[in-house]
Amino acid sequence: MKLTIESIAQDGYHLICLEGDVDTMTAPDLLDALTALELAALSELRIEMAQVGFLSSAGLRALVFAKQKMPHASRLVLVGTSTEIADVITKTGLTQAVTLVASHDDA
Repeated sequence: MKLTIESIAQDGYHLICLEGDVDTMTAPDLLDALTALELAALSELRIEMAQVGFLSSAGLRALVFAKQKMPHASRLVLVGTSTEIADVITKTGLTQAVTLVASHDDA
């Protein structure tokens, strides 16, 4: 499935909206979108995941890359992840690097 990526500067954070599957074929597109940001200058990056059906290990690597390039005190927030994706993120221990929230109001 194709991955649609929309990158939007918001007041106080940057938002990336994803729609589709983040797999081996599409994760490089996500990595390109993340690399295009000034990650070292962001205090918060939110990634809207409500329309993501699948997240592969390549997608997880892209998230880890983003967090590594961001300041230590910054936040990487995944919004609206499915139960399955949240379970994978939790089991891999990435909840130490990212914050999972159900909605933007919870961030």
